[in-house]
Amino acid sequence: MMIVNRLRNESGSALIMAIMMLVLLTIIGISALNNTDLELSIAGNEKAHKMAFYFAEGGNEVSKELVEVAIEERGWLDVTGTTITIDKVNVTDKDFFLSQIDSVANSIYPDAANRDATVNFGTGTTGLLFDVNTVLSSGGAVQMIAGYEGKGKGAASGGAWLIYDIRSQHDGLNNSQARVWSQWLHLL
Repeated sequence: MMIVNRLRNESGSALIMAIMMLVLLTIIGISALNNTDLELSIAGNEKAHKMAFYFAEGGNEVSKELVEVAIEERGWLDVTGTTITIDKVNVTDKDFFLSQIDSVANSIYPDAANRDATVNFGTGTTGLLFDVNTVLSSGGAVQMIAGYEGKGKGAASGGAWLIYDIRSQHDGLNNSQARVWSQWLHLL
């Protein structure tokens, strides 16, 4: 009878249940904190990679204007020194618009060793690499007859294109990296 009374005695069971509930809530809280920390880390990395992409794309847009300026106004290439600085752009290769390194076939991107120019956007480094190919364009001709056989007026067209492979690479925060490649067509 004594053993049965002791088993029916429930004093202290509320304390054990309260401690078990506190342990369970602590585990849930720690899990929620870890999950929140992971989500913040993911969001930060996503932001860094998006910023890297937009900076690489911005470098690509700057490079198109740089090509046109270099072709149309060759005088700025006579500046003494090894680097030309135009606003936020540092040109390290003055003849970049004549480069024929075949970056596409060799899969070259503007890393620290292969850069024709860099753009300073404030965070990280945006490198630019240029490669030009000259292509003769197909011509066309028109003959207009003027009254009688053998006499007429003619017009023809033709020329060449400069096709620039422009590669931009941004190395940013948290080891983020983005590459953008485009082609720019300049008609001669």
